[in-house]
Order: sequence, then C-alpha cells, then structure tokens
Amino acid sequence: MLSKNKSNLNTPEEYANQGSIYAQEKKWDLAIENYRQAIALKPKFSWYYYHLAQALYQKQNWNEAIKNYDQAIELEGNFSWSYYNLGNALSKLGRWEEAVKAYINTIKIDVNFPWSYYNLGDALIELQKWDEAIYNYLYVILLQTELPGIYSKLGDAIEQKYKSNLDTEIKDYPKAIPDYEQYYIDDRSLQLLQQNPNLSVQVADGLTKANKINGAIIFYKIALELNQDDLKISEKLQQVLDKKNQLEREILELRKEIELNRNSSSYYNLGIALTRQQKWEEAVVAYRQGIEINPDLSWWFYYNIWEAFAREGKLTEILTFFEIFQKAHPDSFCSYLNVGEALTRLEKFDEAIPYYQTACYRQTQKLYPRLVSQPWNLEQVQRPNFIVIGVHKGGTTSLYNYLIQHPQIIPPIKKEMDFWSWKFNKSINWYLAHFPGIPEGKNLLTGEASPSYFDHPNTARRIYDFSQKIKLLILLRNPVDRAISQYHQWRRLNWENRSLEEAIESDLEKLRKAPEKVNYWMKELNYLARGVYVEFLKEWMSLFPREQFLILKSEDFYAHPEASMQKVLTFLDLPEYKLLDYKNYNAGKYSKIDPLMRRSLSNYFRIHNERLEEYLGMEFNWE
Repeated sequence: MLSKNKSNLNTPEEYANQGSIYAQEKKWDLAIENYRQAIALKPKFSWYYYHLAQALYQKQNWNEAIKNYDQAIELEGNFSWSYYNLGNALSKLGRWEEAVKAYINTIKIDVNFPWSYYNLGDALIELQKWDEAIYNYLYVILLQTELPGIYSKLGDAIEQKYKSNLDTEIKDYPKAIPDYEQYYIDDRSLQLLQQNPNLSVQVADGLTKANKINGAIIFYKIALELNQDDLKISEKLQQVLDKKNQLEREILELRKEIELNRNSSSYYNLGIALTRQQKWEEAVVAYRQGIEINPDLSWWFYYNIWEAFAREGKLTEILTFFEIFQKAHPDSFCSYLNVGEALTRLEKFDEAIPYYQTACYRQTQKLYPRLVSQPWNLEQVQRPNFIVIGVHKGGTTSLYNYLIQHPQIIPPIKKEMDFWSWKFNKSINWYLAHFPGIPEGKNLLTGEASPSYFDHPNTARRIYDFSQKIKLLILLRNPVDRAISQYHQWRRLNWENRSLEEAIESDLEKLRKAPEKVNYWMKELNYLARGVYVEFLKEWMSLFPREQFLILKSEDFYAHPEASMQKVLTFLDLPEYKLLDYKNYNAGKYSKIDPLMRRSLSNYFRIHNERLEEYLGMEFNWE
C-alpha cells in the first residue's frame, strides 16, 4: 500500500523524496515501494537503485539488495558506498570472494575509509587468507585506532596463521633480522610497519589490552627490531612475557587440581585458561571431558564453550554426544536444552524447535500439571505479554523469580532468551518455542527477562515491530555499583582475567579520549557505557509510549521488595500476591573498591545521572 500522498506524487524526484522520508522513519516497505516508483519513472538514475538497495538491505533481502547495488554501480561506477554496501550484502550470504572484490573496489575509490579494510579483513579470514587479513587489520589501526574488536580480530588472525606452532616460534626469538621479518609477517605488513614506526608499538599495546598475549609478544619484538634502543618497549615486552608465564602456571595448577579432584567445574576452568592462551584444541578437549563427567547440566548457558566447539569444528561431534545422552535419559530437562543449543549453534533452527518445545512442555507439566492435562497445542503458544529489558546486574534475576511465582504467570524455559539482541538471526518460531502453550480463555501471562536488550542497538525497533503493546520493565541501579558488580560476575564466570583497575581504567580511557564521539552502544565499552542509561532510554521511548514502561530504582527494589512487586503487579494488571520470602537472587560477594576509584566513577557518571533524572522526571540520588 502506497502512502496517502500517492495521488500527489508525479515525478521520480517526489517519489524518491517520499522514500527517503519513510527510510528516516524506518518504514522500509513504504520506502521500497516509493523508490521503485521513482525507478519506474527514471530507470537510468543510479541514486534511486542505491537507496532501494539500502532499504532492501534493512529488510534483510540480501539478494534483491545485491541486484540493485550492481545496477547502481553499472550506472555510476565511482561511488564508493555502492561497492562497500554491496560487499556487506555479499558477506551476509557468505559469498566471500565476491565480497573481497567489492571491498577492494571501495578502497580504490576511497583509500581512507577504515571500515572497508575492516570488513575486507573479515572476508579474507573466511577465505583463510591470514597474511592478507593481517595487513588489512593493521591498515585499519593505522587509520583509526579504536574500531570495535579490531585488536581481537588481529590477534585471532595471528593465532590462525601460526596455529599450534606459535609457542615454538615465539621462543625461537631472537633471530637475524632478515629471517625474523620473513618468519612473522609478510612483506606488505612489514613495509607498512617500517613506514609507520609507531604502529608496531600501538598494535602491541592494543593486543595486550585485548588479552591477545601471543600477538602482543610478536609485535613488541617487531617494535624492538625497528627501535632497538627503546627501553620502554623492552619493559612492555617483559610484562607480557611475564603474563604469558603466569597463564602457563595457571594451566599447570589447574591440571594438578584435576589430578586430585576430577569434576566438571575443574575441566571448565581449565578450558577457560587454555582459551586465554589461544590453545583452542586443548580447550575443547577439556570442555568435552567436563561435559562427559556430568552431561545433565545447563551447558547451553556457557557461550564460551560453544564458541570453542564452533571454532574447532566440533559442534556436530558434541551434538551427537548430547543426542545419545538425551535418548538414554528422556526425563532429563537439561538434555533437551543442550541438544537444542547444539542444533541452534549449527544453525539448524527448525530442528532445534521440537527440543525447546518438549523442554517447555515438561517444565510446565511439572509446575502446572492441571494446565497441561489436556493436549499441548503448539499452535496456541503464548507470545510474551511483558519483557524485563534491563539492566544487566540491576536485579532482573530477582524480579523475574518473584514474577514467575505468581499463580497467573507461566514461565518460558529460560529467563534470558537474548533473541531480540544478539540471537536475532534465529527465526521467530525458534523464539516462540521457548514459551508455553496456554489454552484460550485462561487469564495467564508469560514473559522473559533479557538484560542484554536494554543497551543493544536495534533491539527496541525489533521488539516494537513484533508487539507495539508489550509491557516493558526496567530496573536501574547506581551505574557505579552496576559496573563493579558486572566485573565481579564475569570474574566468577571466568570471562574476565584483568584486574578491576585494568578493566575500569581501560573503559575510562576510551570514554574520556573523545567524549563527543563516544558510541555508548559499543560492546568494547562494556562496564561503563552500559551505565549511561539516558542514551538507551531515548531510543526505547522514541518508539514506545511512556505508559508502557515501568522503571524502578534497583536500590528501592532491594530495600522494599514487597512494595516494589505490588507496583509491578499493578502495572501488569495482576492481582496482589505476596511471597513468603523475597530472596536476593544472583547476588555476588566482593570487597569494597578503592574510595578513589569510586569517586572517579561517580564523577564520570554524575552528569549522565543528572541528564537521566531530567529526562524521566525521577530522582535517583546516586553517589
């Protein structure tokens, strides 16, 4: 259906302008229709094809987008963005050779756009062209030092190039300079470093912060070859060598622990330590041994395990193991989720759905036997009525657990789906398979709680397109306490091995460097950016009306849980229901932070907290 103004549109320019208006409003179907009308009236104008392709790209219609990017390029071959976005669309389809050509054409037109080299490096990684990928990642850093994830990508490319021989190659240093140059990097990369003497140190520093220790060692040694009298480089090299030795000692201690106490958690911790050393094959063996000791655990939760299996091509193998266990233990709840996760990781979403549905049926049958005494109707799966969207470490686990104890709330099989954030490539049926089937006429609600939603780009729009009337709950915690709590949780999960000071100072350094250019949605600013709540709320409230949000202060929620829950139940139109115990779920214990660090963090957040209070008309009084 065209816009109401269709009868007033006569020229291709008018249709294109209308399409641009719809594109700004993210009404992609209407934008597409208007751009097509413009093309019908003026078929030889590249600009219309380009914008049509952009709208099709937003709809994830990759093939049609590619056709229109090609048409735009045929009509105007000197516009770099057509090639760049063509490369992005080709990458979505895994057409890596073609994507490489598109990015190279982009660079020929605009040699100073870092994202072209960044995405070209990613495509070359998929083709296992490690040297070329390394060169392009180095060029990214030369142009712009802090693009998201660049040092991790470079570090991984170095690891892939040398694979299992890396430790030997590092220990073989020093060598004669010509051999050394040839041994570590190709001629193009070496030439780039020689032309930019500070680049090797900058790269090594970035790799160190990204915990890519082997790569850091290599580049500090290259830096020493180029700057042989620089004592600071020698000191930095020694520091990362010491860190590598420390990691090696940690692995030895964990192996000794396993000799004394062979359990799942010991093998899991060993696997984590091995991944920090980029010893992926050994890590997979350790994870597999932990799983075999106790297959009936919620292994689906530990994303780092699945990343290791995927990296080493072992997903099919672990799927077979979980399937055999599930068939032998059909009453095991976790076994269905583990098979479902393995199938999901293999992108067999449709095959995973029955396992999630069975797990959901069994959970609901156990908790509410009367509800499932009749046949389970998968066609009547209940869509979520509410979502707790955040914030991470704000109290979402406690709130969710209080909610699901209400007799009129039926829980899904997981608290956190993360579908609308970083699992959006799965199908909507995959998502709904996690929810119960509720018979018609029953006054029952269901919902989930995924704190990843609040600060993930595009999530607000995705949920809005799914359900404009859904109710959204948010717990906001003092951002200083939130950041510290998240750090300690990640330490407990073995996802973080830096000191608190290192982690926080790293974030502060990036945030202070160019505050006017800060992208608060960027994952690399994990601990602190998440606490700039006002930036994320603006996006959510640009779509959903204020009355669809219930925003609670975490400190009040913990101090007065019964009164807070009454507000929640009123918001959800549910009758009052008091619990016998308002337990604090997922609470962590850790020592207080240094007062100077707390003051520094409080000073950083003060202006953002004031902006938040003004925006919401609420007082938080955080210090």
